[in-house]
Amino acid sequence: MRLPPIAVLVLSLTVCGSSAFAEDPGTLTWAACPPAEQGAAGTEGLVCTMVSVPMDHRDPGGPGFDLAVTKSPARRAGDRIGTLFWNPGGPSDSGTAYLPAAIGGFPDEVRDRFDIVSWDPRGMGGRSTPVVQCFASAEEEAEFLQGNLPDGLPLTPSEMARNHAGRTAFSKACAARAGDLLAHVSTADNARDLDLLRQAVGEETISYYGTSYGTFLGATYLNMFPDRVRAAVLDGAISPSAWVAGPGEDSGLSTFVRVGSDFAGQSSIGAFMDACGAVPASACAFSAGSPEATRAKWDRLLTRAAAGLSLDGDRIDDRDLMTYLGSSIYTVEPLPGFGRFPGFVAVALFLERLWQADAAPDVATVAPDPDDAANATPAAAGAAGATTVDQTYVTSAGRQLSVICGESPNPVDAEAIAAQIRASYARAGYSGWPLAASCEGWTARAADPYPGPWDRPTGAPVLVIGNSFDPATPLAGSVRMAQELADARLLVVHGFGHTVLINPSRCAQDYIAAYLVDRVLPPTGATCRQDRAPFPGG
Repeated sequence: MRLPPIAVLVLSLTVCGSSAFAEDPGTLTWAACPPAEQGAAGTEGLVCTMVSVPMDHRDPGGPGFDLAVTKSPARRAGDRIGTLFWNPGGPSDSGTAYLPAAIGGFPDEVRDRFDIVSWDPRGMGGRSTPVVQCFASAEEEAEFLQGNLPDGLPLTPSEMARNHAGRTAFSKACAARAGDLLAHVSTADNARDLDLLRQAVGEETISYYGTSYGTFLGATYLNMFPDRVRAAVLDGAISPSAWVAGPGEDSGLSTFVRVGSDFAGQSSIGAFMDACGAVPASACAFSAGSPEATRAKWDRLLTRAAAGLSLDGDRIDDRDLMTYLGSSIYTVEPLPGFGRFPGFVAVALFLERLWQADAAPDVATVAPDPDDAANATPAAAGAAGATTVDQTYVTSAGRQLSVICGESPNPVDAEAIAAQIRASYARAGYSGWPLAASCEGWTARAADPYPGPWDRPTGAPVLVIGNSFDPATPLAGSVRMAQELADARLLVVHGFGHTVLINPSRCAQDYIAAYLVDRVLPPTGATCRQDRAPFPGG
């Protein structure tokens, strides 16, 4: 199984509507989204528009970005409170693509009383233009990545050297094609866009929900515009000080090592094995009868994979396997429309099929990941002619790097990076996410970032939420976010997966609804549990 060496997200979406300008408060013109989008699950009733914002907010009369925006209107219009803005994370995730998939995670009372609005951030693709684009097409980028980077996590000296050379060349390709855009796609620029969107829908103060990286965007907005905040929910939080390498942080570490994503992956994989082993194989296919035996089975599978496993002709090694598992346990249940989030039961079934692979080599195939640019079809990625730049292919590779490497300190020296990879692997075993921020050769910097402070009083308390076993943003990040903001309350959810929004907890939803609707925080020290066990029927 050849997993992409740099995380690549390919999403094909269609957004339409009349263009509107954020300088004209409350005058957005919404139109029905196209039939193709309306036909997808979760898109019923969505409306769409485009909003123009300045490329450089210090030069409002200069070139701009056109942002695609989508809205799920309040279901009880007569009781509508206002607009709730949601950013799904990334950086680079498409709000117009993710909102249909995630809308069911918002509490019913919130959906009843708020218009829920999301958007495709500047430079990040979808239908927002222009875009940070490192190659002329998805196919050209996939060919470069496959030909210039090692498969999986680089650990040997030769793999390290190839990784450094390949990523440096990738960075240069991004700089050559994206040019001046790279200076204007920072989190602070996105926060300024969000404030224009707030004005565009006619709100005096903002109600905001951020997940994952969207929590850092939220913290940035809260501190850049502290007098314009009504309420903010930060779910699956990232410590802002860790992101910017503030006082006490090691700027020689990569962003995701400072954030602790390697520890998050390690602890979540262990928790997955414990939950699986606590139920019979009829509930979790990979169960060996106890948590201890299931962890031992996982260790043996990794050992076998290190020597090389084959499943229907696909070669899988231990690094492939760790990367697969860490990135596949984001949701306890499948997330409709996103095959890379198959749910815990399906992940356990795959592991068991792999365990049985030598005895039954034809038991299964490794399904293509729809988010893998190497598998992108012309319909999904767009076709580029010899002289045409494909404006539709969405890659998390260059676009994530343009934000992370432009504003967050990361090592660039080959030896420092190699030492960090080895140290992260030694301390946590799982190191897929920390490598997502690989800034070798990246020279572009954000023109106007926001480095803090993070404790400016807003006049409105903030609700911070964290799952106990989140494989991407550890609970410790939510704890730190709540400590770093001027006035925040932490809600811990004892459960699995990346963010509460897409891993439902009725208890947490009730607290979220009370907070957003009535601005009532949970009691200090309140905790919740997820609605369903990770392996029902155990």
